[in-house]
This record gives sequence, structure tokens and C-alpha cells, in this order.
Amino acid sequence: MKIRPIYSALCALFATSLLVGCNDDVSTIGSSLSSGEVSIMVDSLTTSVEAECIYYDKFDARNSVKLLGRINVPEYGRLSCSFVTQMMAATRMPVPDSISVADVDSMRLVLSVPRGALTGDSLAPQQLTVYKLDTPLPSDISADFSPAGYYSPSSPLGTCSYTLSNVAKGDSALKNDVYIRIPVTMPLELGKEIFTQYREDDSVFQWPETFNRYFPGIFVEQNFGNGCIANISKAEMLTYWHYLKYENEMQPDSTYKLVPHLRRDSVCLMAAQPEVISSNVINYQVSDNIRQMVGAGKKVLTTPGGYLLKIKFPVLSLLDEFHRNGAALSIVSSLRFEIPALAISNDFNLKAAPDILMIKKTEYESFFKENKVPDNKTSFYAPYDSENGAYKFNSMRSWFVQLLEDEQSGKTISEEDYEFVLVPVNVVTEQTSNYDGSVTTYVTRCQPYLTAPTMTELFLDRALICFTYSSQQLR
Repeated sequence: MKIRPIYSALCALFATSLLVGCNDDVSTIGSSLSSGEVSIMVDSLTTSVEAECIYYDKFDARNSVKLLGRINVPEYGRLSCSFVTQMMAATRMPVPDSISVADVDSMRLVLSVPRGALTGDSLAPQQLTVYKLDTPLPSDISADFSPAGYYSPSSPLGTCSYTLSNVAKGDSALKNDVYIRIPVTMPLELGKEIFTQYREDDSVFQWPETFNRYFPGIFVEQNFGNGCIANISKAEMLTYWHYLKYENEMQPDSTYKLVPHLRRDSVCLMAAQPEVISSNVINYQVSDNIRQMVGAGKKVLTTPGGYLLKIKFPVLSLLDEFHRNGAALSIVSSLRFEIPALAISNDFNLKAAPDILMIKKTEYESFFKENKVPDNKTSFYAPYDSENGAYKFNSMRSWFVQLLEDEQSGKTISEEDYEFVLVPVNVVTEQTSNYDGSVTTYVTRCQPYLTAPTMTELFLDRALICFTYSSQQLR
């Protein structure tokens, strides 16, 4: 522990100046409060933080991003991802009345993957199968949810072979198209059935609840291929129809004539949206490599699922140090916590988790269930600093001050007060500009990290705690 006191002899300087220029009108009111020395204590401690790896496979896998595919990385393990989702229906069908159900010629489910939003080899050949759900999804769905019993394996809606590459489309499409689209042909009967339902009774589509009873959703499963996982950002059902359009065209004899041309059009009548349940179905088998690391006492975080960390923050030693060096007029300035970390070496370019959440163990379950965001009181987040190889929690002062207040009120500080869980998260932020030109960043969403497989080793045996406070010794 390194303590660096900085002294400022305020009274001595002022007293000297007053003696040189003595004045009977100078009041001594308040002199007893201002006399003394102000000490700024900077406590920098490199310490070993008690930690334990906890295996977990049950977590909230609801997300607007849907994972699909399989990978097998020796250092990481086997990961298989599929997803289930309800669909949000359009409240009305913007199709001209002149179009009848007989004009409907096809229906497709289009899955859109942002360019580069994948893990693995984009050229790996893959195949998916889409099933219609027969039973509504449970509201408490999680990553270990089994779709068995919710669909009929013998009655798929459609199958599609694909790769996650736009190379075959040519240079212009590769540069201009921001999505890789996977079109899956749906049964024509389904398209006509939904078209007819809109025309005859569109009340079914007015509310998500009524529509989900009519069409409970879909299950998309990867049934062939290995080596790539896609991040699907959109899942849309498009209905296509054809019609004749008459156009006035010049004839060889220089006269004009209306000539019929067959045209096609489409409309999106259903799509996976944040308002309805959409959840990933994740099966992660941790590698022997990671299990051996955990068995050897190393501290590891993996996603999605696998291992998280439980730690005991050494706050009792900080409280003792504060009481030993503090005084009646003591103010806590800051408390920072830095954890060195690195991505576990692998040949698949799997990286470290981009953000981790530090949340009190007693509040871990409710945090995600209630869609909370870090408040810097009982929960904190830190982005990964790739240049320095560390996660830095810079705003833990409010939590420490609360412990001081609890202690002063007679409360006994127990393990529940300083036992935390470290878990990788996906953080969404917004920035606002202030009148003075500064920028304030707000966290608007914090969810378990599902965007990509990651594996991170944390070196909690050399964590850094920086504690700064000031105190005034009265005379």
C-alpha cells in the first residue's frame, strides 16, 4: 500500500501576512475553523482480489440480435446457436384492392446480417431450417430454453443453403450493400392464408397478443455447416404478388398503344421486433482448455454463457485506512478499480469481452430481469482498454461513501456489501452536449453480451485500487 500525503499549511501563511500588516478592523470570527492542515491522501494499492469462477448456462438470451450457426474452437469449445421469435404484424395491409389472393405468388422470410457481423469463415457453406411454432413462447424464456414440443419437426416451413459472403455478387454489390440477406422460401399456402385473413378480418393483426395466438412465431435452426456464426439483425416475412401494368408505348407505325407488362411487388406483413419475445437458443460446451485454466486457479470470463466471476472487493482494508488517517473533516474524492485482462490466445481471432459489468451479487438476478442500467452505486461497468490490457472502473466513490454512512449509523458491514459478480455485457450509450461544451454519456441499455463468442482472462492477483481522500486536522 502506497500512501502519498500532500500538506497545505493554510494558517501559517495567512497569519504571517496578517502580522506584517496589522489592522484592528480584521475580525477573528471563523479563525478556529480555518486553522489547521489539509492533507490529501492518495492510497494506491496493488493487491490480490479474492475471486471464484462460476459456471452458468441459464441467462437472459432475449435480444434484438439473433445468433445462428456453429463453431468449434479448440481453445474455446463448441458453440451452437439458433433462435425463436414471435412476429409483429402490420396493423393493415397496404395492398391495392385490385390485387386478389389469386395474384399472390410467393412468400419469403428474409434474414438480414450486417456486413462483417459474424464470427468465423464467411465462405463456410451452411443450411438453416425454419419451423412454425405451434405453442406461444413462455414469458420467462432463457438461453437454456428447449424448443422441443413447441414445433413439429416433420413440418418445416422452409430450408435454405447459404454463405455469409457477398463476393459472388460482384464488386459494386459488395461495396454498396450493407447487409447480407438470406431469403428462405415459405409455403405459398401460408402467404395466401395471411393475405385472406387481412381481407376478411384484420382484427387479428391489431394487437400483438391476438396475432401471437393466431401465429405464435418461428424457430430457426442451423441444421448443416460449421465454422461461422451470424448476427441476424432483421427477420422479415415478405408477401409477393404480380399484376399487369399497362404502359403507353410507341408502335412501329408511330402510333401509341397500351401494352400490358407483368410487374411484381411485395410488402412486409410480419417482422421480429423489440416489442415481442425474441430469444437465442444457445448450447455452449466449454473446452477442456478453459476447464483446465479454471482448475488451475485462473480467472476466466466467457460468452455467451460459460463462466462468470464472483469477487470480494477488499473494502474493509480501505475503511480501516480511512479511519486511521482521516479526521472529523474528511472527504472521499475518488475510488478507482483496475483489473488487468487479456484475450485468451486462440487461432480463431476470438477477442476479450468489450465491456464487463460489476454488480452486487445480491442484485445480479434482478438487474437484467428489470432492465436496469449501471448506477455507480451498486453496479458499475468498464470498457476494455485494449492498449493497456485492462478494465477500469473509475466511479466507485458513491458506493464507498454509502458504506461509510452505513458504518456511522451503526450498521455492520457484511460480505453482502462487498461481494460482486463480474459478467460481460453489451452496453448501449447516448451522448448529450452541455452548455459549457462538455459531453455527458448516458447508458441506455445493459444486457448480457451475446454479440460474439469471447474468452477473457482476468489477472485479479494484481488488481489496482486507487483511493483518494482529503482531511483537515483542526487546532
